[in-house]
Amino acid sequence: MLSPKEIYGGIALCLAIGAYIIYISSILKNKTKPHAFSWLLWTLTTAVVFTAQVLKGGAAGSWSTGLTCTICLLIGIISLFKYDKKYTLSDIVFISVALLALIPWYFTKDPTASVVLIASIDVVGYAPTLRKCYYYPDEEKALTFGMNSIKHFFSFIALGNYEIATWIYPTSQIFMNALVVGLILIRRKKLA
Repeated sequence: MLSPKEIYGGIALCLAIGAYIIYISSILKNKTKPHAFSWLLWTLTTAVVFTAQVLKGGAAGSWSTGLTCTICLLIGIISLFKYDKKYTLSDIVFISVALLALIPWYFTKDPTASVVLIASIDVVGYAPTLRKCYYYPDEEKALTFGMNSIKHFFSFIALGNYEIATWIYPTSQIFMNALVVGLILIRRKKLA
């Protein structure tokens, strides 16, 4: 018999799979044009968070983070070769700072400080996608970001242990994904 936490973790996984099937399908049909650096940044950040969640007892709440890391890498690679050919200095700075966030973990042997930094960097890493959604709201999928917001909610309630290292990332993702959805919908309406 599955525990409630495992059921919530399973729901988060199903939402992640559904969201990314929709998103990748849209990319392959040239309807969605993701910003490669946002997705590569999210690969790095989710890898760190997933590792920290597993080490800190995140249990079923970490499942979707692990899957998300893999899918972010896939989307980042696809968009790197398919769409984005121009990158800004801020794109490179975000990736570099994300890598530097690993330093506290190395010295303290505790992932908490790194996860707080990663969650902060990840929030700031939404800037390229938010900028893109503002100018080109039809090039992103509001449904995918909405499903991801809900996914992170279920991931949060599926956590086996509530420490800053386990809960700060899904909490920030609930709000950031909802922000992207709101911006896409507002801009589409305004530009219509």
